[in-house]
Amino acid sequence: MDDLCILVPVWRDYRWLIPITLAQIERFWPGHPPLFLIGLTEEEAAGVPHFPVSDPAKRGNWCWVVRDGVWQAAARFRKAYLIAEEHPPLARCHSIHLNHTLPREMDRWDAVYISLMGWDNRRYASRNRRLGRDRHCMMHLARKHAPRFHLHPALWRLDALERCGTISLRDENGRGSAWHFEKTCEKLDADLPAAWKSGCYQIAAFALACESSPFRTLAALSERWIFNRMMALVPWLPNPRWAAGYLRLLAIDNVFCGGPTP
Repeated sequence: MDDLCILVPVWRDYRWLIPITLAQIERFWPGHPPLFLIGLTEEEAAGVPHFPVSDPAKRGNWCWVVRDGVWQAAARFRKAYLIAEEHPPLARCHSIHLNHTLPREMDRWDAVYISLMGWDNRRYASRNRRLGRDRHCMMHLARKHAPRFHLHPALWRLDALERCGTISLRDENGRGSAWHFEKTCEKLDADLPAAWKSGCYQIAAFALACESSPFRTLAALSERWIFNRMMALVPWLPNPRWAAGYLRLLAIDNVFCGGPTP
């Protein structure tokens, strides 16, 4: 774990979440890698390990804040879990997979990004190739519209994260937002090395969770299959009012994602 850390970018209006997020990580991820806040001044960090923001006037630009922190982290580390202040773990984490398995596999596969939001969560359709059990049933994010370089919790190689921040800053109309970061970097024609764009993966939550069983896995996959089929009906409804009513009835999206960081 010598080259691994956790980076927690903090948006200026969400500083009140810091003690909650830190407490959840300490509670549910024992023995976690070194953790650093980014986007804060020395005074705001209040003694919590951090990489101080180099220009407080630019904190309204999320992409700049992340790149600024990554530049500092890269002097000491090669890989990092990027976990936004609004995405703390909500249940017991699988420390062995987080501290050892995933960083090891990142090196072995020459990967640059491993998303911790499992593809078996019902928010995603299965449009990318699923790998075998020797690769923990992960999904290889190689196709168009795959959730490459998205900002839910993920393991990043820091050189890739820095480059993503840089290209996101080129278009000033994006105002450096997190949404702009994702929409810029996920494109197949993004200004990133081809090897990086093909080096992105998404975990299967059932394969890396603390608590898993064949029954629980089957139930989760069945629920996901039914939900996605029901959502597929929306474009076929005859008018927007019907679609809106149907979505209200179907508002059962499961936002609790299993896996090594539930």
